[in-house]
Amino acid sequence: MKKSDIYEIAIKIFGLYLVITVIELLKELLTYSTILLQYKNNPSIYGGINQTPIFIVTILNFVLVTVFAGLLIFKTKKVTNLICKKEDFSETAKLFTDKKTIIEIALTLAGLITIIWTIPEFGFKLKDYIYIVQNNFTPEIRDKNFLIIAGLKILVGIIAIYYSKSISSYLTRDKVTADKETNE
Repeated sequence: MKKSDIYEIAIKIFGLYLVITVIELLKELLTYSTILLQYKNNPSIYGGINQTPIFIVTILNFVLVTVFAGLLIFKTKKVTNLICKKEDFSETAKLFTDKKTIIEIALTLAGLITIIWTIPEFGFKLKDYIYIVQNNFTPEIRDKNFLIIAGLKILVGIIAIYYSKSISSYLTRDKVTADKETNE
């Protein structure tokens, strides 16, 4: 395995981590869209402070991180070519396994971390939501949004663990081989 291959693995792993970050940013985007809607209906609710610039920054942050994650995952070779030196493509490095297995391990660990970080807060918010509904209070949109995003994060974690082998196979396949398969 060449040194540049190790860079490719690290770049893909970082890209996969950013996918988890994108999900968190989606929660933030939904929260600020709710705030913006409330501001449009009642501008004095936030002390007359215009919420539109904050919403625009939130959208730009979400788009930027999403594009960056996509580049790291789907254009790994090009990114590797940009950051590696010429000798990195010829210098060999010895690892205990191949790219596919390392990415599979990383996916499994990322899925576990996502689930472990999300479940406690999801439990607390779900308990609060049930309390609000049982006492005939009106739940706020942000409470529903959080439950949806937390559920989505747990689902992504489960998918990352359960399908880590197929996802790592897809991410490590050779572009030339994939092009041949689609043409046949």
